[in-house]
Amino acid sequence: MFALKINRHQIVSYIKHFFIAKRKGHGVHSPFAYQLCEEVFYNNNVFYEFEYLNNIRNTLFKNHKKLVIEDFGAGSKLLKKSSRKIKSIATIGISSKHQSEILYRLVNFLNCSNAVELGTSLGINTLYLAKANSKSSIITIEGSLALFEFARQLSENYKFKNIQFIHDNFDSALPKVLNVLNKLDFIYIDGNHTYEATIKYFNLALTKKHNNSVFIFDDIYWSKEMTKAWNKIIQNDSVTLSIDTFYFGMVFFKNEIKEKFHLKLYI
Repeated sequence: MFALKINRHQIVSYIKHFFIAKRKGHGVHSPFAYQLCEEVFYNNNVFYEFEYLNNIRNTLFKNHKKLVIEDFGAGSKLLKKSSRKIKSIATIGISSKHQSEILYRLVNFLNCSNAVELGTSLGINTLYLAKANSKSSIITIEGSLALFEFARQLSENYKFKNIQFIHDNFDSALPKVLNVLNKLDFIYIDGNHTYEATIKYFNLALTKKHNNSVFIFDDIYWSKEMTKAWNKIIQNDSVTLSIDTFYFGMVFFKNEIKEKFHLKLYI
């Protein structure tokens, strides 16, 4: 996830985003995009599960256990050692509370019945996705055995029942997962931050998208390569709405949106 220490590309991109991005839905003319602003991005209503999920998050910041982690794809910009404390990963390697709550609100608002996550990490976002719709099925894929085992145990400790954990590399696991799904409501891609991999996962996911699907790409300003991938994705003919929040980008495929619409939001 977006780290506390950022590179030059991220700094320049953030400054541009700060001045260009719309706030609070002002000037958003697409009815669906405006509804997302109202119900997801700028909704201050607190779901009762948020306190519960935040308490789980806080346990990670106090956990001094070390995990030996294998890096795949682009790896981590800050955590270069293979042995890392859970508290360190939680501090600079996972989504913020605000970002996780946005993912929760989005799944809840769209009433997603199935979701796929590429990059489980410590599993906190996975829990938010699972809680957003208790009737949904969450499939999460993690390449690192240590992270996979930790996240699965975390889920078991708190008695989550609607999550399937897969330990495998994305290239191998994603086609298999998509093959058993009739459709894909939600996919969150947070790992292997390279141009080739991101475009590959996007194209694979497209085979199961439908009118109400949403695809989310984390760290779209991680590097010039990731920004290039994001710009390629939003130009795809099937994408009718894209939303760039700087921290992550999301694309929608709604047929009722007749003119392609790109939106930058400051959240």
